[in-house]
Amino acid sequence: MYLIHCLHRYLAKIKVGRKELIVMNYLFIFLLFTCFNLSAGVVYSQKVTLSGKDIPLKQVFKEIKKQAGYTFVYREVLLQKAGPVNLNVKNASVPQVLDICFKGQPLSYTIINNNIVVVKEVVFSSPAPPTTSTHTAPTNVVIQNPIKIIAPPIKITGRILAENGQPLANANVAEKGKLNAAITKADGSFVLMVEGPQSVLVISYVGFDDKLVVVGDKTELEIKLTTTQSPMEEQVVVGYGTSKKATVTGALEPVTNKVFESRAVTNPALALQGSTPGLVITRTSTRPGNEALNLQIRGVTSINGGQPLIVIDGIPVANTNAFFTMNPDDIESVNVLKDGMAAIFGSRAANGVIMVTTKRGKGKTRIDYNYNARINTMGIRTPTTSMQNYAALWIEANKQEITPDYWGWQSIENLEKMKAGVEGIYSTSKWGDVFIGNADRFDELFSPRLSQQHGLSISGSTDKTAYRLSAGYADNRAPLATAYDGNKQYNLRLNYDYKLAQKVKLQTGLSYQRDVTSSPSSGMRFELIGYDPPFFPAKNPFGQWYANFNSAGNRNSTAATTDGGRDIRANDLLRIDLKGTAEIYKGLELEGTASFQVNQYRMDNYHLTVPMYTWTGESASEKINPESDIRAETQNTLYQNYTGLLRYTKSFGGHRITAMGGINAEKNDSKGLYAYRTNIGNDGVYDLNVAPADYVEGRGGRNQWGMYSYIGRINYAFRGKYLVEILGRRDGSSRFAPGHKWSNFYDVSAGWVITNEQFLRDLDIVDLNYLKIRGGYGIMGNNVNISEYDYISDIVMGNTVFGSTAGNQTVIRLNRNGLTSVDRTWERVKMMNVGFDLIMYRNRLNARFDYYRKRNDGMMVQVIYPSVLGGDAPQTNNGVLDVHGWEAMAGWRDKIGDFSYNVSVNVSDSRNELVKLYGAATSNPGMVAAKEGYPLNSWFMYHTRGFLKDEKEVDLYYNRYTALAQGEIPAVSNDERLRAGDTRKRDVDGNGVIDQNDVKFMGDASPHYTFGITLGAGWKNIDFSAFLQGVGEQYIERTGALAYPFYAGYTNQNTSFLGKTWTPENPGAKYPRLTVNKVRSKWNYLHNDFMLQNNRYIRMKALIVGYTLPQSLISRVKLERVRIYFSGNDLFEITSVKDGFDPEQGADSQLNGYPFMRTWSFGVNLGL
Repeated sequence: MYLIHCLHRYLAKIKVGRKELIVMNYLFIFLLFTCFNLSAGVVYSQKVTLSGKDIPLKQVFKEIKKQAGYTFVYREVLLQKAGPVNLNVKNASVPQVLDICFKGQPLSYTIINNNIVVVKEVVFSSPAPPTTSTHTAPTNVVIQNPIKIIAPPIKITGRILAENGQPLANANVAEKGKLNAAITKADGSFVLMVEGPQSVLVISYVGFDDKLVVVGDKTELEIKLTTTQSPMEEQVVVGYGTSKKATVTGALEPVTNKVFESRAVTNPALALQGSTPGLVITRTSTRPGNEALNLQIRGVTSINGGQPLIVIDGIPVANTNAFFTMNPDDIESVNVLKDGMAAIFGSRAANGVIMVTTKRGKGKTRIDYNYNARINTMGIRTPTTSMQNYAALWIEANKQEITPDYWGWQSIENLEKMKAGVEGIYSTSKWGDVFIGNADRFDELFSPRLSQQHGLSISGSTDKTAYRLSAGYADNRAPLATAYDGNKQYNLRLNYDYKLAQKVKLQTGLSYQRDVTSSPSSGMRFELIGYDPPFFPAKNPFGQWYANFNSAGNRNSTAATTDGGRDIRANDLLRIDLKGTAEIYKGLELEGTASFQVNQYRMDNYHLTVPMYTWTGESASEKINPESDIRAETQNTLYQNYTGLLRYTKSFGGHRITAMGGINAEKNDSKGLYAYRTNIGNDGVYDLNVAPADYVEGRGGRNQWGMYSYIGRINYAFRGKYLVEILGRRDGSSRFAPGHKWSNFYDVSAGWVITNEQFLRDLDIVDLNYLKIRGGYGIMGNNVNISEYDYISDIVMGNTVFGSTAGNQTVIRLNRNGLTSVDRTWERVKMMNVGFDLIMYRNRLNARFDYYRKRNDGMMVQVIYPSVLGGDAPQTNNGVLDVHGWEAMAGWRDKIGDFSYNVSVNVSDSRNELVKLYGAATSNPGMVAAKEGYPLNSWFMYHTRGFLKDEKEVDLYYNRYTALAQGEIPAVSNDERLRAGDTRKRDVDGNGVIDQNDVKFMGDASPHYTFGITLGAGWKNIDFSAFLQGVGEQYIERTGALAYPFYAGYTNQNTSFLGKTWTPENPGAKYPRLTVNKVRSKWNYLHNDFMLQNNRYIRMKALIVGYTLPQSLISRVKLERVRIYFSGNDLFEITSVKDGFDPEQGADSQLNGYPFMRTWSFGVNLGL
């Protein structure tokens, strides 16, 4: 209370009223608890050297500003009472020098960023204890424990203006590090109470740069904001260099590191999904380490497939796994080259290029730590049946059978008991007495699992060096409950830059990545869902593994995943990058790079024999993995890349020319080994050396390839309005025969920045900030499906067995390994692209659009020759594929006071047509991979006209149509005969025959109208972001054991058909009737038009809510930033898929049997 008393005395002197005194009481208490121990500010690393006697304080300030770059803010009157100082310091920090100067002075200081605010020091003294004397005498005040207090709040008024003097309404004016803020009125005015002269105002407004203003001795302010630099001024990576986005004339899409920060994922590719138009990333599983990711830019390019080239820090990666397993925290930006701009990478550019730039050190020393904990839960489970539903399907399927087929269940009474959920011993015709009970394999196999991710980095720079060292660890667990199933990643990266001389720089990069995927080797595919019945418990009453059907032990996936062995796959990648640059003449720069990438892959896989037992405890006739085995495989690769470049830049009279030329050499050396043995023991030691030599396999191989290239690019710009780029590359490869090793690739593009034209400026369209139209044409190469020695005719060795008795003999055989072609070369893809970039409303709206066409007229296809040729024909450059498509993106961002928000949408589509194949065209029903005149992977389905309603229609149908080959009508004279409720297929060609010629094209399997939606918002310290991704059109027909009912008698069933099939009571059902006859079931379902479904969906890929702690709280513990967040991945979806599967899974109904996972996570980001 004494402190408040002293405060009252001071405030009385400056005539503060009673109400204000009450407010100040609470303010002072608040300040004591929250501000008294605040850090003095961020101290720069620069040192000060200064010596002398009787130096005026003002002169000291000048020297500190000169040596350390600080700006001093003070009132001149304050220095009049300050005395000179004596100094003799060398390499001292700024606070150390100031503490010496201010000792004994009536001043104090505060460091705010690079500003030093000097204020008057107010000191109160404690009163002497009261005396017992009755005489009134002057009180002697003795200074005891001087107390520094912060000056009282002051009132600041002012106006916020644009550069042209226009008032800015709704601008945000806040005191840095505090919670108080104000919003400007229509005339740009504001009123704000701040702590004191040392306070710093932070002014923010959409479309303008944030501005920091030190209050000092001014109480009335007029502040002008500077227009934010246009996004077109950002530097982007373009391949062997960088460029301003404004001068780019091709289709380049930049992705900032915010995309990776907003997604709690360990694989950077998953963060890119849906983030940019034209880049389509699909996955068929959420199982860690087994996502089966496929990346595609602007649709397919070849019948042979192909993925984008991935380049990290200017060097292509030797393996895409180097990108999939890198630490997302290490990524500074990603730039996607989608058109002819990619031709700078020549023969590998046809599928586009993804260029990744890693973070490097800058600014003061900084330490960051990121932690994320995730719970993986089961989201969409495969639609398998329960015991009751399984029996209900069998009963319904037998209702109209002439000869009922209950498989091994012996009687309908057994099935009726199962349908009623009766557990107990069942007598069967095939397996004897078996125990039947409710057994949900998904409940046994899956439960939530905890995954975690850690990231730590330290970075900074001086005038000579810059560094960033980072480490990461992630443990991604799948929700398998019976054994560990997951992926672990270890990352270490050091980027260190040196300034060797004024014009000579050296950049180095060292990274190590290790990922290990460990999972059960048994029970993880078909057994898991397609063949594992829903009515056999995992164990019998004795705790032994229960053999399904008393014998088929290999169907107990719980036992198989627990004890059946392990599959461990490890990748180790060590990468060393060196890059040196030197300015050898004004505007002329020399650059040299070298990269060494060592990749070691190892697979250890063993299957263990698991004994199985009957319900009564006897040994079953079958076991899981009756013959145990072990195998090991290694693959070691060394990739080397060397580049030498010259760059020249010249500007004169509004013209600007930049030129680049150089050479590139690459070499890849790969060596592999494989070994296999059987009958390994189950004793805990699993190695090839402990397995007997009963049966042994071993093989190895080595491959090498090299490439040499010439690279060049010229850019021209006139007054920022007219832009031209010409680039080219000449590649020579060891993969082709002499005379066909070299090929040329190039791109020519141009752009026109209309907003830089005077006639448009004269129109004074204030809302139009930037408009550029651009176009280009280029030729790129595709080297997919080209092996190292395909042009060489070789002989392979094998074994041949003579005889069929115990005395047969095995001899070595030699045979020719197919025919070869010496004149084939790279596929050459021609691409045309036109588009525009638009920015409006003070950079709040930005949009892009591109239209493209590309043609692969040298596609590698295998021409079909007569069998008398004597071997398989080689692939040659005879195919032609046309592709066309478009991409669009639009984004909006704005800020209203403390509230900011942003929204962006991107959508794209790509279509293709196989123009020439020069091979045998197939017309089989279902998916046709290649047929002239149609897209790749087209669907050709039977057209149907509902279902046969009664036996009269069945007879008429048989009388009218016959059948040949595919789609044949089941025989009329036996149990396969069609019944009422079976499918009525149409005779499309009208020839009276139902066969493969009656199928019609109904779409293709490629995803179309792919899109992504990003939403973001922030209010004070709270941030929110959401990301949705989806596909508008993609046709699939389900395949595998759960594709349609009674695919086979021994398989599980798909419960999504239950209640949706034809019955006499439900003739308008979606699907035909159920039947246990495989031939009739195939006729009813397989390749019929109603089985083709549009796989469209929209999914909430990520949702994050975060909170950044106020600086006033965290500065006490010397932290610069603390953010906590909660997030979810793949939270929900809206989809047209109605058969119970994940829309991203694709067509395979048995794919690993894994449920689709949803992820819930908590994370924290720390900075100091």
